[in-house]
Amino acid sequence: MKDVLTPKQMRACDLNTEENGIPTLTLMENAGFQITQHIINNYPDKKRLSIYSGVGGNGGDGFVVARLLLNHGYKVHLKLLARPENIKNKDSITNWKALNNCLKADTNLKITIIRDSKDIVPDNADIIVDAILGTGVNGKIREPISSAIDTINNSPAVVLSVDVPSGLDPLTGDVFDKCVIAHNTLTLHKPKTGLTADVKQYTGELSVLDIGIPRVSELFVGKGDLIHMFSPKVSSHKGENGSVLIIGSNSDYIGAVVFAAESALKMGVDLVYIVAPSISADVIKSYNPNFIVKTVEGNLLKEEHFDEIMDLVDRVDSVLIGSGAGLSEDTGKLFNKLVQSIDKVMVLDADALKLVDKENIIGSKTIVTPHTREFETFFQKELPENEDKKIELLSSLSREYNTVITLKGVYDIITSPEDYKLNSTGNQGMTVGGTGDVLAGITVALTCKCDVFTAAYLATYIIGTAADNLFKSHGFNYTSKDLLDLL
Repeated sequence: MKDVLTPKQMRACDLNTEENGIPTLTLMENAGFQITQHIINNYPDKKRLSIYSGVGGNGGDGFVVARLLLNHGYKVHLKLLARPENIKNKDSITNWKALNNCLKADTNLKITIIRDSKDIVPDNADIIVDAILGTGVNGKIREPISSAIDTINNSPAVVLSVDVPSGLDPLTGDVFDKCVIAHNTLTLHKPKTGLTADVKQYTGELSVLDIGIPRVSELFVGKGDLIHMFSPKVSSHKGENGSVLIIGSNSDYIGAVVFAAESALKMGVDLVYIVAPSISADVIKSYNPNFIVKTVEGNLLKEEHFDEIMDLVDRVDSVLIGSGAGLSEDTGKLFNKLVQSIDKVMVLDADALKLVDKENIIGSKTIVTPHTREFETFFQKELPENEDKKIELLSSLSREYNTVITLKGVYDIITSPEDYKLNSTGNQGMTVGGTGDVLAGITVALTCKCDVFTAAYLATYIIGTAADNLFKSHGFNYTSKDLLDLL
């Protein structure tokens, strides 16, 4: 697992934690508690606080801090930089209501609604907590937040920013307009990627606070990770949502290409091209008029078809090689030449894993999708029984060959040169023929919508979740066609 997360990866962790039985409201409470403890432990003599809060989750953290500090004798002035009805985060709404209830009994709490920049006055607090934007910054800072940032930066108070200083891009570390200049940034769970840039002039000292996200929420793929996918734009046109090429099939294994192509379409790509020998091309065309089938002469794919295939490669975003191609030496020569020549994302599956020389994938943009026997054949390595040693070996090979590996098993293990994930969805009904082709089709489609590592691990989660849903209605007696229908 990475030591640093993008904002989107952090959001996925939050959602996965909720799926794992810990509500996001609990995470917000934990964040507020940890920030409160940091203040109590590090600034025992500074008892006057101003908390500037926005309307998102970062602002909700500020509400919790305000409520908890009241129990320790602090004078707290909470300044909400928007109308309360604009608070959209459900957990922030809950904590806003709870904080307002505290007004009934605690005279040390003051709440000010700042609707306009003219409502902002110089601040004489000992400590200012910046809980305005966090990871929610997006371009130019609007009023009254812009004036609030100026006021914070002109104050002699100790400034603490929650998660990320407001105005700093949490992904890149860029400051597009202006930014809170903090003495200390209290980042939650793990640092965000923007904090690793040369931004200490804004962040001050960096403290990482544990908010109770369990390891499983980051290590295992979950529903939250689906935020890495995107929906088509209203203005999108044909081809903008992805196009893929599937290279495979011989007369004996027509269904493999069909399953892969149908899966890719189900994942929302606009165009699916297929290259197949003439003996099977017409049959493939008959399955779905959406398939764009390029027929090449003969009973199997050969090196002589290289130029025709490369012409199609130029039209697509990603390529799947191997589905039902057979094990001919001629096909192997073609596949090895293609892998060395294609400068686009490639998924190598099924017969390609028996035909392609592993040395040829170095320097390419590949995902390989083996089960145990295919893995041992392709990499000429025996898989250890121990799960940690298995992950260690896969990660090492990902680095050595610069490839993403999806090892299919009871727990799928997905490794990249920099990271790894596990997937626990799916069941033994997936041993039915064709499921590997469905997975390959999902994977190549998702590479049009996200990076190769994310595409690989999301694909295992999606097909496994579909299989688990089928088990509820069919038991283990379902087919790959059933999986396709459910996708």
